[in-house]
Amino acid sequence: MKKGILLVVVIVCLLVLPSVSALQVEKIDKGSVVIAELSNPAIFDFAITSAEADTFEIYSFLDVTFSPRGTFDLPVGKSTTEIKVYPGKDLRRNLGVYKFQYELKGQKSGIFKDFLAIRIVELGSVITINAEPLKPSDKQLAFSLKNNENTNVDNMDVHLESAFFNFDKKISLKPYEKVDFNITMDRNKTASLLAGKYIITANVQLEKAKAKVEGILDYFEENSISVDKTSSGIVVRKNVITKTNTGNVQAKAAIDIKKDVLSRLFTVYSIEPMTSDRKGLTVNYLWEKTLNPGEAFAVTSSTNYTLPLILIILVVLVIVFAKIYSLQALSVSKRVSYVKTKGGQFALKVTLHVKAGKHTDNIQIIDKLPEMTKIYEKYGRLPDRIDHATRRLFWNIPRLNAGEERVFSYILYSNLNIVGRFELPAASAIFEREGKSVEVFSNRAFFAIATTKREY
Repeated sequence: MKKGILLVVVIVCLLVLPSVSALQVEKIDKGSVVIAELSNPAIFDFAITSAEADTFEIYSFLDVTFSPRGTFDLPVGKSTTEIKVYPGKDLRRNLGVYKFQYELKGQKSGIFKDFLAIRIVELGSVITINAEPLKPSDKQLAFSLKNNENTNVDNMDVHLESAFFNFDKKISLKPYEKVDFNITMDRNKTASLLAGKYIITANVQLEKAKAKVEGILDYFEENSISVDKTSSGIVVRKNVITKTNTGNVQAKAAIDIKKDVLSRLFTVYSIEPMTSDRKGLTVNYLWEKTLNPGEAFAVTSSTNYTLPLILIILVVLVIVFAKIYSLQALSVSKRVSYVKTKGGQFALKVTLHVKAGKHTDNIQIIDKLPEMTKIYEKYGRLPDRIDHATRRLFWNIPRLNAGEERVFSYILYSNLNIVGRFELPAASAIFEREGKSVEVFSNRAFFAIATTKREY
């Protein structure tokens, strides 16, 4: 019985082992789209890992041929080979994605089977024309030709026609590549054209295949008034706004200047404004004039910031001197943050920051536990002394140099369910400075407990 089972296992192994391939193949898409009217291939890089040097052949039993044709040699390990896929003429008539099976046969490695997918498109869908909107004053027209597909387009003849220009170019495009062009405008050719949408037609030819592609160009209307702005000066700021009629008909020019309520007090204008409209903290001034062709209209505004600058300097000096004078020898700040507990008790972490602005001696930091709370004694360093009767905590610092800072933290908790705003008293610090005892206080910290109303 055992010999029979062993014989079956041996036979199965003999049948299975020859069909197992020792190959690993990674396909890298370099252009999996083919053009129906052409004979261009889809291109892949095959990263093949082979356990031994071998001679290979790639083929398919469908209407597809491969390059390299025949056999090719690969060394031990990983190597990369470019594979070109040529679908047959009948297959190229079927637009869309085509997935097929191929086989990679090694003389020693056996047969490796896998699938490839290619896409078949028409030449007319490969190229797109995009033109930037054009205005009469533009000196150049910008447009682009884009390859919409994952295929290489080599040496394609392009002839573009429109009411604005004619353009001939031989171009090559990589997959999804876009090429930009700029054409100098011929004003004599565009002078009689009206604003609107114009068609750009591209006749493209690649090898023997031809296609027609169309794009749209927007020709915008344009105000014939040009604007020039110049500014000079720092303390005395001078701004000049000039509008010139660059068209061939009369046109109304409007100059609008906005000033805040402060700077307008120090500003004078070369021409009195026609209207002034105050909105909030700004005032809008408006000048209007009808200009003949070639005529210019300018408004000059001069703002003298000498007086405001002097006032700002004085305010800054007062603030600086007040800051220096009010600099405390020692400051204490208090912060709280919520602590999540396993038992569900309400707990807060209290942090005291003590910073010396000047050298101080014999410092004692005092904080107080709120009612209904206790200190968690297993966290961090305990205070130097705890007065249980008054619920006060004491930390002692022998001295602090200017700029030196100490941080003390502890956790307080309560078994009661606290709701709403929970406020902590201010901490204090008592220290000696120049032989005198000084006391300072921290901020009053608080924590807001969110409440949720439930409906039953």
